[in-house]
Amino acid sequence: MVDRIAEVEKAAYRSWPAREMVEHDGWQLRYADGFSRRGNSVYPARRSTIELAEKLPWCRDWYRARGLDLVIRQTPATEEGLDERLEAMGLSAEGRTNVMVGELAAGEISVPIADAATQQWSQATAALWKIKPVQRPAWAAIVDRIDLPAGFAYVAGSDGVDAVGIGVVDGEWLGLFEVIVAETSRRGGVGERVTRSLMEWGRRQGAVRSYLQVVEDNAAAVSLYQKVGFRLSYSYWYRRMSGH
Repeated sequence: MVDRIAEVEKAAYRSWPAREMVEHDGWQLRYADGFSRRGNSVYPARRSTIELAEKLPWCRDWYRARGLDLVIRQTPATEEGLDERLEAMGLSAEGRTNVMVGELAAGEISVPIADAATQQWSQATAALWKIKPVQRPAWAAIVDRIDLPAGFAYVAGSDGVDAVGIGVVDGEWLGLFEVIVAETSRRGGVGERVTRSLMEWGRRQGAVRSYLQVVEDNAAAVSLYQKVGFRLSYSYWYRRMSGH
């Protein structure tokens, strides 16, 4: 289980790349101009050798220089007892999310999938996700940095865009990101079509299994992903040291 989690985490980080990354005593510190916790947090990839009382201030200062709080990602595969120690040191928990995994079987591609992010796709995705104008350059930069095989799904509707999504292939893994359906188009099956199409696109790129991340209380999304074959693999969350 620990090996599987580490495998998925590595694929997810490579598929959603930060602008800066440094390693400090087995921890990976990532910075992506402040957009998304995944791209602007620490991943404790290996066990610490430096005491936390010394290590946390170093990491805090690295993020403080970039205008951010120190945020540390936690999974069931991170160092045993680390989460409890961080809690005892006053770091609050937030952002609990489920990672779901599914095997890829032959299907069909029923929605348009481009091999690059068009301006139309970018504008529609930013609007559907309600990304603030001030955040859009940082988000767009993450998308631009993706250097793995990527497919960009876009479904146009009568009143605009119905749904969008990204698939990114890293070896045997397909990661699904930014899958969202317009509120007026939900419960009409378009979300399932986008998801299945990206899964088949990924299979044709050589992937054999897929992962995605979904907030644990998003019952509608969980139900959709279960329908197309995804199952809960593990959960992750973050610990934040607030204050600059």
